[in-house]
Amino acid sequence: KAASQGDAHAQGNLGRTYQLGIGVKQDSMKAFEWFLKAASQGHAQAQGSLGHMYQTGIGVKQDSKNARDWFLKAASQGDEKSQYQLGCLYYNGDGVKQDDIKAFDWFLKAASQGHADSQYYLGFIYKQGQGVKQDFVKAREWYLKAASQGQAEAQN
Repeated sequence: KAASQGDAHAQGNLGRTYQLGIGVKQDSMKAFEWFLKAASQGHAQAQGSLGHMYQTGIGVKQDSKNARDWFLKAASQGDEKSQYQLGCLYYNGDGVKQDDIKAFDWFLKAASQGHADSQYYLGFIYKQGQGVKQDFVKAREWYLKAASQGQAEAQN
């Protein structure tokens, strides 16, 4: 009821419900519609979910530019998953010009909020000296932070 009355949080939750098929038949198109309603009101998690849908082409035509734009809206509000996704886009040059510095900056924002995969990537970036001065001490620090959260690659 709250979702149909315009409550962005409820709309985002309903989008997630349809996305995952929790208590309803899984429906990516309905998920997209509800996420779009919530995202248009500034709901960061819904914006990130739209970014993911555009990135993967689930429920919508795959579109890297739209993915980046929605991730950027969510990341600008502090959504660490979207910050991580932007880091990946720039790291891999997926739909954007490959940019080690931008990748590092987005991974750092997410890692500073405790995002384990971003912490792992920072460890890797410091180990390789990719866009930053090679620093094995910082690499080890970031790997340890990621490993302490169960990030499998950092534990090896």
